[in-house]
Amino acid sequence: MKRVLLIDSHPLMLESLRRVALSVWPKVHTLKVGDLSALDGGCRFGATIDLVIMDPCLAGAAGLSALVAVQQRLPHAPVVVFASRDDDQIVSHSNALGAAAYLHKSVGMAELADCLTKVAAGARLFPKLNGSNLAHHELTAMRKRLEGLTSTQLKVLLNIADGRLNKQVAADFNVSEAAIKAHMTAIFRKLGVHNRTQAMLALQPLLATGFSIAA
Repeated sequence: MKRVLLIDSHPLMLESLRRVALSVWPKVHTLKVGDLSALDGGCRFGATIDLVIMDPCLAGAAGLSALVAVQQRLPHAPVVVFASRDDDQIVSHSNALGAAAYLHKSVGMAELADCLTKVAAGARLFPKLNGSNLAHHELTAMRKRLEGLTSTQLKVLLNIADGRLNKQVAADFNVSEAAIKAHMTAIFRKLGVHNRTQAMLALQPLLATGFSIAA
């Protein structure tokens, strides 16, 4: 039995995605996530999740940070990005960050079903770019460095990227400010940077993909 994680902020879209998954795999088990705060619960089955279909534009997420968060929790599950934007930047960045496919939400359900079948078989599917030559080797390298972060370190980093102070993050995590500083030191080392400013500059291509959702 296939297990598919569905991530979208709109309940009607989640139900549509469930029906498409059922049309491909009649006995599929689907898990629905509507916002970033529910992500941990949706990922609780870990390695048994076979596929993820997601819109990265979620409350609490900036740019493609939600995609990175999903990949960090489910490194072996292919991710189909199913979003309302369709431009070179987000397509290229989704590709560089290791998504398995990118589809615009204007596609028909039959095309989405065909994409799921092919991705489940190991294919990677991305639309042709609109003529611009987007070099994304730096983003690919950043993705590899992000893979070295623990789940907690990634959450701390994304909170800091959202402009929160160490003491605010410490309060959210119910730990001391010193513990957050220790996490930041480890994060800087893994990202190959020396301070918060350099870390934010390194993350800029990931976070600045044309949309930013307030927490």
